[in-house]
Amino acid sequence: MSTTNTELEKLDITQFIDGFLNALKRTWIIVVILTAVFGIFNWFRVRNTYVPVYKAEATVAVYSVSESSGADSKSAEQLGTVFPYILTSGVLKDVIMADMGVTSLPGTIKVTNIEGTNLLTISVSTGNPDTAYKELLSVIKNYPKVAEYVVGSTRMEIVDDSGVPNDSGRTVAVRSNALKGAMMGFVLGMLLTGAYMLMFRTVRSAKDIRNLSNIECLGTLPVYKKKKRKNTASSINIMEHNVQENYLEALRLIRTRVLRRLEENKHKVIMVTSTVPGEGKTTIAANLAISMSGKDKKVILIDCDLRNPSLQEIFKIPEDQPGIVEVLNREVRLSQAIVNYADYGMDLMVLFGSQKRTTASTELLSGETMGTLIEGLKQRFDVIILDTPPSAMLVDAMLVSKYVDEALYVIMCDYAKKSVVVNGIQELSAAGVEIGGFILNGARSSSTGYGYHSYGYNSRYYMSRQDDTAEENKEEDAHVSG
Repeated sequence: MSTTNTELEKLDITQFIDGFLNALKRTWIIVVILTAVFGIFNWFRVRNTYVPVYKAEATVAVYSVSESSGADSKSAEQLGTVFPYILTSGVLKDVIMADMGVTSLPGTIKVTNIEGTNLLTISVSTGNPDTAYKELLSVIKNYPKVAEYVVGSTRMEIVDDSGVPNDSGRTVAVRSNALKGAMMGFVLGMLLTGAYMLMFRTVRSAKDIRNLSNIECLGTLPVYKKKKRKNTASSINIMEHNVQENYLEALRLIRTRVLRRLEENKHKVIMVTSTVPGEGKTTIAANLAISMSGKDKKVILIDCDLRNPSLQEIFKIPEDQPGIVEVLNREVRLSQAIVNYADYGMDLMVLFGSQKRTTASTELLSGETMGTLIEGLKQRFDVIILDTPPSAMLVDAMLVSKYVDEALYVIMCDYAKKSVVVNGIQELSAAGVEIGGFILNGARSSSTGYGYHSYGYNSRYYMSRQDDTAEENKEEDAHVSG
């Protein structure tokens, strides 16, 4: 097998394991529940239905009558071998029943030879401990007599016996069956996890998207773990202190690539959308606008997700701040609604959503006033970023698309199904929107190819970021000189 094929097989195995572990993160509670339920069920079932079985056991030494001074391992081996046949014949059963004064054999008898010795292990299992021990003694007493016709005259001496058994094995049986039940539940849970992984295939890497479409990858943003404090928003705002350095570097690389595309294509208006809610498009739109405004670009960010405006949460703006809804309804002037961030050293303005959610978003976004607003802003700003609703969920994104030059498509790692992502991209393309590229959000080190990690630096991260930093500097130099 060639080296390339071997590497592909290793890659496929790695991707399979990674996919299974990601699926397990969503289904682990089901695995735990099934394991517990099956284990408890088996515990109760065996505990309530178990029939006590007492086992009396003895180890005996076999001696030849003619050579009483020495052990006879051959006779012991023969006795152990012929026992099933003797027991089946009924002769031994009749002798034991007569000796015990019963009409049927109460217990199960088993005889085995300890290989290479003159020792036999004889056991009797029955539901009564006294009967089991009594039957054991009868076997030891009568077995040599019945077997005399096969192996000759022998005698048995008890080396060790258990006495009258006092343990029915109930505790061990209950525990072992509970463990078996738990294992059955665990295996079933893992099978369901595998089925979930196969049925709900999600995007886990930039390569997954490249395999599904020819859209350019503008970059990947790493998993961001932010400590949540009481009464604080969990959204990311790079204007705040202590933002993860790897997140900032990844964002700068995306910004450079987007600005280069805009300049090469002479574009101004871009929309940021996603397939479904929760993929981080609003956070990326906000931070991309902040990052661009520090590169000598006059930027305006507009919240066009009128049904669920979220920019106020990221920028920590009071709810009574008027926004685009009030502007389109001609309730306030544009200058009253726009928030200027010049005091923060940025040439950035933000037009937030609304004081309250609206159900008339379709009429507002498709109206003549919206088109006039965008055309007017083109004269004042270098970059206009529109944060729109998810393209696969609402028609609002399609309505806004007629005002934009290109779209940036945000995809959360291991979140939406591949088929749904493809449908969202195809719907935008069918509407005539040029998709400038996709951004993979929440990518782990195994998915990004850039060596990002949630926190801190290590040797792999440092080396990979050296390459990224060099690429970013090169792209920035080309952009400035252009």
